[in-house]
Amino acid sequence: MNKFKQWIEKNNKTVADVARDLELTHCVVRTWVEGIRIPTKDNMQKIIAYTKGEVQPNDFYEVSDE
Repeated sequence: MNKFKQWIEKNNKTVADVARDLELTHCVVRTWVEGIRIPTKDNMQKIIAYTKGEVQPNDFYEVSDE
């Protein structure tokens, strides 16, 4: 599970809530939550501000230490 999805669940929000708050479509936000797409730079800035920095760009990339 990606960190953005975890943040949404931890804050008792839905994808629809996030989409409305960020003024984006449900479909766009869902693709990020499901790990299908990575947000654009502009949308990444919205996410960082919206989550008060709890979700960062690197959280959308599955990088391991191995």
